[in-house]
Amino acid sequence: MESTHLRLVDGASALVPTAQIEAEFAKDRWDARNIPGLRYLPHGTAYYIDFLHIPDVFRPVVKDYIKCKLAAGRTAITLHRCTYCLGNFFTFFSQRYPHARTLQLLSTQDIDAFITSLKADANARGFKDTPQYINHHVIFLEGLLSYLEHIQSPIKPNEPTARIMWPYHYRRGDRPQSRSRQVKYIPQTVLTQLDAHLEHLAPTYIPIVILLRASGWRISDVLYLKLDTCLEQDGEKFWLVGDIQKTQVLSHKIPLTKEVAAVIRAQIAWVKEQYTPEENPKRWLFPAAKHITNSQRFLLGNPLCAKGVEKALQSLAKNYQIRDEQGELFRFRLHAFRHTKAVELINNGMSLLMVQQWMAHASPEMTLVYAKILDETMRTQWEKAVRHGIVQFTEGKPEYVPGKKVLTVLNEPQAFDPERVRDYRTNLKLPLGNCLKTPKLICKFTELPCFHCPAYVLTPDDLPALETYEQQILERIEIGRQANNAYWIEVNQKNLDARVRPAIAMLKQGQTVAKSEKYEREYTPEEWEQLRRKPGE
Repeated sequence: MESTHLRLVDGASALVPTAQIEAEFAKDRWDARNIPGLRYLPHGTAYYIDFLHIPDVFRPVVKDYIKCKLAAGRTAITLHRCTYCLGNFFTFFSQRYPHARTLQLLSTQDIDAFITSLKADANARGFKDTPQYINHHVIFLEGLLSYLEHIQSPIKPNEPTARIMWPYHYRRGDRPQSRSRQVKYIPQTVLTQLDAHLEHLAPTYIPIVILLRASGWRISDVLYLKLDTCLEQDGEKFWLVGDIQKTQVLSHKIPLTKEVAAVIRAQIAWVKEQYTPEENPKRWLFPAAKHITNSQRFLLGNPLCAKGVEKALQSLAKNYQIRDEQGELFRFRLHAFRHTKAVELINNGMSLLMVQQWMAHASPEMTLVYAKILDETMRTQWEKAVRHGIVQFTEGKPEYVPGKKVLTVLNEPQAFDPERVRDYRTNLKLPLGNCLKTPKLICKFTELPCFHCPAYVLTPDDLPALETYEQQILERIEIGRQANNAYWIEVNQKNLDARVRPAIAMLKQGQTVAKSEKYEREYTPEEWEQLRRKPGE
């Protein structure tokens, strides 16, 4: 009996014969739709992994490497990018060593020359982010070389990967900021113009744009919504329900206004009227257009293509002259709607924890990227806070300052201007206020942030200093009581109860306070003895 593999399609299982999979692997252009377990986005067009541009002699080993990455759960678009980059490398290597059948001669000088050729190629093609273009190639190439080392392939280089590829090859220093750390939200002036001209957008795309703005979900998650499950109602309350593909959060729910819920209801009714169950077998809320002759998207039962939405917005911006604050024609990016929603939620007072849950982020660090508080919002909240008085430090000791006294300086000629801070001082924006510490000044008021660090260690020798710090916190709590500042009391009490006193108790027992294990932070007796030996002993 022929063995079979299990393939998951929209939650239902279907059996795919091994022979069919092997037949796909034998091709030089794999179709992700024929490979079980290989994830691809149905709203996109990245279905294929192409090996045709890889020289014949190296093509089999690249295929084996891609199978390994496939087993590790990489998506079709990642594997496509990997084969593209490796194809560029092997083409370069074959031109440099025309008779080579292995990578045994590969050296650091070859990597240098390859990066030089990538720079020239990027400049010739007018790429805006050359460092990222190079990084993709270097990272995928390093992955392949490490793979060849692990399997002890006969074509692997004579030198270890660590001696061929060096940190400077990644060119991280050339990039001012990683794209993943940039918040490219849509300015309010642009959103106002978009609202004014939204009716001129193709009717097919209007509900999609409305959902992008209302939900902050990725375009992939909006286009993956299903007719029967995307909207829930409880009395006058409505929720959008869908699967978040990137972080694998199923049936994720966020609240909606009744106006947006009405848009979804209208879309559901329209789809049921225009499409038969056979024409929309997967029950998409936004199925592919069926009026296009021989549309593969429609024939395969896929949703609308994301590129069509973006192109429609670009045309709208051009036709109706939607411009940014600098007067430049605005270029819409669909992911910018996600950034915009996150910034909107934070600016309206939602906590980072709630924003993390709303956006279905895998970690709080992802949410912090969006914590961009507008200057106007910060000033408004500051003025509200200081009207009740604040606690400030004077000569190293905290004291209560009435709100009236603080507010008198806000509109004076000496008001603080962040842009005019002198070069030798650091203008650091704090959650509340600014730090203008000079490089030589040692901060005396840091709230022991090292307590959060996995590399932080306290020993019994630190006990006297920690007990002194305990007394300082108690004094601060008393100041907070005098000022009737509940937040000040809560923060200091939490620091005292959750960190300082537990650490003191452990130190009194002769224990060491550390998050990292001993084997991670210290040499073993054998290693330490070897390090202390003098050369030649």
